[in-house]
Amino acid sequence: MTALTLSSGKHDLTIDPPWMNAAGFLGFSGEGRRLVELKRLGALVTHPVSLGPRSPAQGRRMIEYPGGFLLHTGLPGPGLAAVLRRHRRRWAALPWPVILHLLAQSPAEVHRMADVLGGEDAVGGIEVGLGEARPAEAAALVSAAQASTRPVLAHLPLDSPRDVALAAAGAGACALVLGPPRGAFHTPDGASLRGRLFGPAILPLALRSLERFLEVGKCPVVAGGGIYTRQAMESMFAAGASAVQLDGILWTEPEAVLGERPAP
Repeated sequence: MTALTLSSGKHDLTIDPPWMNAAGFLGFSGEGRRLVELKRLGALVTHPVSLGPRSPAQGRRMIEYPGGFLLHTGLPGPGLAAVLRRHRRRWAALPWPVILHLLAQSPAEVHRMADVLGGEDAVGGIEVGLGEARPAEAAALVSAAQASTRPVLAHLPLDSPRDVALAAAGAGACALVLGPPRGAFHTPDGASLRGRLFGPAILPLALRSLERFLEVGKCPVVAGGGIYTRQAMESMFAAGASAVQLDGILWTEPEAVLGERPAP
């Protein structure tokens, strides 16, 4: 498990050790540090950041199922300007890089955000969320993110078509990131709740997706989904992942993956 170094040609991003949190699980600048010692990660990925403010989803936001849970939050946040104002000093004080996850609404919005972030020395890399983008849109979003001059990681649902991954890599993504798939459940009151799926039951699907993304062959793959034990993480590296992202396990038992906390 060696360090992963990505380069934009102007800036390098080194993730050492090669594991980090997934966007949405440790806040904007490590608010979840009470759950896991941040120094045990190789980088901090921020909560998704949009250009303007976003309100949280209404009603029920999580449903547990055997082997995992569905989460629908609406990805709330105060907007880029407020995030920078509140967190840039905290980022600068961290001993390892910050990867800012951009919530992609359009290539124009991503370009505006990336252009601002190009002047933020505390930002080491950009992770652009591609959601359910088609190949041409994925390429445009990745290209827009390069205005930051930082290494760009393309974040795709792990069930994304291979041609979307090819488009992102061809547009200059330094790495592909496997994000959670989406699903739906009916709530007890008969409503349908749609959202992102997490939990150990995702692991076999994530491993198969890792194989497909590695076939793209143009850039490293950061694996995510279903990593809830040390063995699961090691299986991702054995299958060819260059780094991994941890999600729900950070809220419950990070020691199951990272090992016991070091003695004070």
